[in-house]
Amino acid sequence: MKKSRVKKTKPIARKDLLFHAVHGLCLVDKVTRETRGGKRVACYSLVPTVMGKMKVRFLVAEPDLETSGFHKIISAKEAAKILEYLKAGDDKSEQTEQPWILARNILCFSKDKLKARDQRKRQMLEYSVRGLTGELASAFGVSLKESASRIEKSLSKILKNDSLVFTTLKRVAEN
Repeated sequence: MKKSRVKKTKPIARKDLLFHAVHGLCLVDKVTRETRGGKRVACYSLVPTVMGKMKVRFLVAEPDLETSGFHKIISAKEAAKILEYLKAGDDKSEQTEQPWILARNILCFSKDKLKARDQRKRQMLEYSVRGLTGELASAFGVSLKESASRIEKSLSKILKNDSLVFTTLKRVAEN
C-alpha cells in the first residue's frame, strides 16, 4: 500500500515573501482574520518590496490567494527543474503551479510562429517572460539579467535569434 505524498506547507505568516508575476516580490505586512462568505479566513496585507510612484498595498483573503496570482516563492531546486523542463522542450507538464504555467506559455510561444500583430498573445508572452524571469531571479538570488540569460540558454535549442521570445527576454533583462 502506497502512502500519498502530500506536501505540508507551513501557513503564511507576517514577514513572509510572496511572488506575483506583475508586482514581483511582496512582503506580508499584516495577517488578520475576517469573515468572508460566512467563514473566518486569514487575510494578508501585501506590500511590494520594490515601490513604484504609487504606494500600493494589496489585501487578499487566503481562499483568493492563488486566483489573484500570489504564491510562495519557489525553491532553487524547483527553479532548476523549470529550466530543465524548458531545455527538454516538451510542452506537456502535469505541474499546475503558477511558475510552471508561465514556463509552459513561454515554451509554447517559442515553438509557435507568433505574429507580431497579435496583441493579446504578445501581452501574454510579455507577462509570462516577466513573471518567470522575476520568479527565477528570486529563487536563485540573481539579477533579472542573469535570470533571463538562464532562460534563454535553456531555450537555445528551440529559440531563433529573431524570435519574439528572444526579443522579449532581452527587453525584460534590460529593465
